Amino acid sequence: MTKYKLAPRFILNALKVRNETNVTIPSQIYKARSTYRSSLRGPYTEMQHLLKLIQQENYVHWTRRRENSDILRDIFWTHPDCIKLLNTFHFVLICDSTYKTNRYRLPLLEIVGVTSTSLTFSVGFAYLEKERQDNFIWAFEKVRMLFKSESLISKVIVTDRDLAMMNAISVVFPTSIHLLCRFHIEKNVGARCKQYVKKDRQEEVMDLWKKIVYSTSVEEYDHHLQQFEILCADIILFVDYVKDSWLTPYKERFVNVWTNRVMHLGNTTSNRVESAHWRLKNMLQTSFGDLCKSWDAVNMMLKNQICIIQSSFQKTIKDVEHGYNSQFFQNLHHCVSRKCMKLIDNQLERVKIVGTNKTECGCSIRTTHGLPCACELAKLQINGNAIPLDSIHDFWKQLSIAHELEDEESLSDYDFSEELEAMKAYMKTHDIISQRIFKAKVREVVFPHTTSILAPPEKVRTKGAGKKKKEFDTPRDPSYWEYVDASQESAKARQPSQSSQRSARQQSQSSQHSFKTQFPTYIRPYIEDIVDVVADGNCGFRAIAALLGWTEESWALVRSQLDKEIGLHKDVYSNVFDDNVESVRNSLKISKLGAQGKDKWMSLPDLGYVIATLYNVILVSLSRNLNMTFFPLNKSPSKETFGQSLLAIGFVNENHWVQVKLMLNVVY
Repeated sequence: MTKYKLAPRFILNALKVRNETNVTIPSQIYKARSTYRSSLRGPYTEMQHLLKLIQQENYVHWTRRRENSDILRDIFWTHPDCIKLLNTFHFVLICDSTYKTNRYRLPLLEIVGVTSTSLTFSVGFAYLEKERQDNFIWAFEKVRMLFKSESLISKVIVTDRDLAMMNAISVVFPTSIHLLCRFHIEKNVGARCKQYVKKDRQEEVMDLWKKIVYSTSVEEYDHHLQQFEILCADIILFVDYVKDSWLTPYKERFVNVWTNRVMHLGNTTSNRVESAHWRLKNMLQTSFGDLCKSWDAVNMMLKNQICIIQSSFQKTIKDVEHGYNSQFFQNLHHCVSRKCMKLIDNQLERVKIVGTNKTECGCSIRTTHGLPCACELAKLQINGNAIPLDSIHDFWKQLSIAHELEDEESLSDYDFSEELEAMKAYMKTHDIISQRIFKAKVREVVFPHTTSILAPPEKVRTKGAGKKKKEFDTPRDPSYWEYVDASQESAKARQPSQSSQRSARQQSQSSQHSFKTQFPTYIRPYIEDIVDVVADGNCGFRAIAALLGWTEESWALVRSQLDKEIGLHKDVYSNVFDDNVESVRNSLKISKLGAQGKDKWMSLPDLGYVIATLYNVILVSLSRNLNMTFFPLNKSPSKETFGQSLLAIGFVNENHWVQVKLMLNVVY
């Protein structure tokens, strides 16, 4: 029961059902489980036991050590049937990393493909030391070695916008077309839309964004983009974000007019690999396990996965769905997958609208799926012909994983006679120490369970009060757009009642008076209002975000934009900061959301010039002892919008920033 992931409480219940007089208690179950697992490993280390399990199941695997160390750096493994599936259904790969799968906190790179029956299969798994380009290149090189020939290398690879992964793919798979996950792009743009755009306009803006993404021609794309720029003419920062972050560098990787030119089989998001993460974590149940437990979960998942895939093939070969019994489909019966027939049936529905008009049809499914489009089907119906089997791409005709991975020529390539003779010669010409080291290396290859590789050290936990949140739960951390959605929902939930609003107004007036007294007396008459912000170490950035017309919760965006501005103009700001650029940039970068330490507070005068220049505003800073005004370094604010171009903030209590509204049209 332990082997098949049954929880201790269910094991205990099963024992009680078998024997009502059983007096076993939960602690005994836990001890018995621990003893059982220890007996499986025996005298082997964790890595020796892992490689022994991998060898027993005939997995293909690679490992590499840290430099000048026996500690594991990266490990890649895959099942033999996964290799057969890859060489049978090699057209599309989908890649993504997941976390919280092991006690060492190693990120797991998972690569999946798709079968002709539209089921997801796993290609390989790589535990990587870090998510850096070098690690990804190593993992993808192993994936490339799994292809039987160069002609089978995947034509399309789908990922999210992980720059290290993207660079690695361009190195290892230079001829493959790299698409970006459309779902994640839409969510990120939606999150920024909620920060930049007023609520009553958000739906209209996002509808127009979707029209841009789903444009089917370059002319249509240009038209929708122009409409988008006009609609958001007063939100230039949002337009710049959309164009600079997505459309200009990556439009060919997610906009329909370009993605429809490649055979992606309908895979324009990374949803398949995200679902694979979920299935694996259901098997894992916990993130406290070692690599042996991770492999065990993967192995069980793969066996179930392969069984389901084989069943889907048999179902297609034996049965014909009632909806496809007509003579029009007769050539396809038992020869192509059900998913293929369903896609063709969808095109038949379009025939009623587009007929034989090729322009109206667009014919995109011929390119993206290798299937007859609506106008082709219309012509066949007019002529009274059935759908010919040769009009279907070979991908949809593959209904088996029995792919031969070797032939006589390939076997002759792997004759080890020359290598064995060289090894014997090496042993004869070297001293006893060199022979011993060489033999140990050979044994590690032939007998993996004798490896000297060590598992990576567990991450050290720092001292401090215990946290209620479980750091090692398998569910992933929220994405950026989910944080934004959560903040929007929490803002709604915090809508105060009338009595609380009155109380808040009274409290605000009191705090406003106390803040006002901290500024010089000659300035106080010109202060119209003071607005407080949340005091969490991000207060300065919150005040700037609110004064720019965004929500206070956009403080993280202000941090990011200021850091980007400094990075783009290092030569200018190095003079302003006295060559202390990196120190200022480090103060903008945070490793977590929530309260920040003093080293992450907004500091003036350093950031004053950056804020004024980036947002083209005049920034006024008030405090008890020092008042400063900052102007843009390379341009001047518009005279027509002077009121919007003048931002004022105040430093109070020696530890907090607030918004200050100054009276306009006053002779100072």
